[in-house]
Amino acid sequence: MPLARARDGVRPIEAGDRRPRSALVRAVAHEALGAVLALALAVVALRHLLATARVTLLWYDGDSVLLPLVARSIALGQPFEWAMSPALFFFPELPVYLATAAVTTTPQQALALNGVLVLLAVYALVRAAANELMPSAARPARVAVSVIAVVLLTMLVLTESSATATSLELASLLLTTTYYYGAVLAMLGTAVLVLRTVRTGRASVPVLVTLGLVAALSTASNPLFVPWSAAPVVVTLALLAVARRVPWLPAARVAATLAGGAVVGYLLRIPLRPFVSLDPSTYVHPEQAGATAAFFASLTDDRAASAAGDAGLLLMLLGVLLSAGGTVWAWRARASRTVLVATALPLVTIVAVSVGVVVAGSQTPRYLEPVVAMPLLAVVAVCELTRTAVRRTRVHRPVRGLRTALAVAAAAVLVLGVAVTPGTVGAVAAARYTPVSCLDRWVDAQRSDGRDPVGVGQFWTVRPLAAYAEQDVRLLQVRDSFDTYPWLVDLGAYRDARPDYVVIGSGDVWTTPVEDSLGRPATITHCTGYDVYDYAGTRGAEVLRQRVVGSAEQILHDRGF
Repeated sequence: MPLARARDGVRPIEAGDRRPRSALVRAVAHEALGAVLALALAVVALRHLLATARVTLLWYDGDSVLLPLVARSIALGQPFEWAMSPALFFFPELPVYLATAAVTTTPQQALALNGVLVLLAVYALVRAAANELMPSAARPARVAVSVIAVVLLTMLVLTESSATATSLELASLLLTTTYYYGAVLAMLGTAVLVLRTVRTGRASVPVLVTLGLVAALSTASNPLFVPWSAAPVVVTLALLAVARRVPWLPAARVAATLAGGAVVGYLLRIPLRPFVSLDPSTYVHPEQAGATAAFFASLTDDRAASAAGDAGLLLMLLGVLLSAGGTVWAWRARASRTVLVATALPLVTIVAVSVGVVVAGSQTPRYLEPVVAMPLLAVVAVCELTRTAVRRTRVHRPVRGLRTALAVAAAAVLVLGVAVTPGTVGAVAAARYTPVSCLDRWVDAQRSDGRDPVGVGQFWTVRPLAAYAEQDVRLLQVRDSFDTYPWLVDLGAYRDARPDYVVIGSGDVWTTPVEDSLGRPATITHCTGYDVYDYAGTRGAEVLRQRVVGSAEQILHDRGF
């Protein structure tokens, strides 16, 4: 049949054009559905944190408010002279938070949005891994297994509800901005690039360049990238190359690129040294290995003291078993080298990180975050092993039943996400740090009398107050001796400061009672959880200036600012 004549210069749609367009529409629809499901799971995870004591860790913990404090300092035009931990949070945490803060109105909203974006990024990376692990599978299958992996992560988050970071509640740390989500994303992204190299059998220039940039920027910002990602990748590829399961040349190129990128990252830390408060080596105490093993054993017992804790431990164990069992299965079944790497790499990472933390004598649970993140790759790999086994047996009826079950589960996730979204949005929009209102009123009263008050206080008390107070409230962080405490704080704020009041938290412990050090305050204002000792016009104000500003000037000089 002849084609219809084109009108107005527009070529008529041929029959062959409809199929590609239809395929494109279906592909976009499948990807959109996966993204929506991942968003629903992220909202469910966030809602759980907001409804439990873990909201304190998300919004008000002394470490969690670091990036809101950085954003506040930048907005005030203060010199960028920050004393950070060995993790600088310059990549990607700070740029991402500044972007979320630019489109929100409160730190709570920015932190909540940041957490949701991180979980979406986890899904995106797992989805990219599925493309490498399941090249012959249909798109819906790849989307489905990626969502399944994020479902397991979300279930783990739902078992975590305490207000402390020193527990084995690791999955929910991904929603915070300062418990190393950047290193976790870099670890997963590196794994995806490694899987692509292994699948294609060649290390292309774009992949190597991307690997090198990720390694350099991640190491410069957070040296944990090396033991979490670079070292396990090198060890895994070396072992499998020796066993002749992956080709030597691309494995060697990937290993060399990661090693070179890590070296460049360490070199970049040299000009960044003024921003680093402690050398990472100060965290290594091999002589405490025995005590560290006992510490984590007690944390496991504490985690198992509740039904939710038991469920969380079982889910963590499931991830480990999938990594170990998947490796054995892939090896014995002579599965594709990509699937083998995707199971072996999480196993090597889990063993390396777990043993490394104990040997280093570090009693810091968050260093074990790869234990809950890397098994997500093993989940996808085991799903691919299962799919391949089912195809070989030519059993199709269970597959149809599985598709129905997945459709029902997807609908349930969507319904749950829609159900909790209004409450979650409302809780985030209405969130306020109520203890700060008392300090805001006090400072406003002093300013109305012509004063420009500057306060001091200890880490756990003043940091949330400083993050959530009105813009004209200035608080400086000090030790229990009133010397400047250069930890996660902008030292530029201390320049020429004239502190004249002290914020004393109910749980603060001072080397010498405050009144013994500074004398009797002019006034004392009682607020919820803290008191404000006003030393304006007294000898205590001069003592504060000498101790706080004097010690800050010495620190600034020593750091080379």
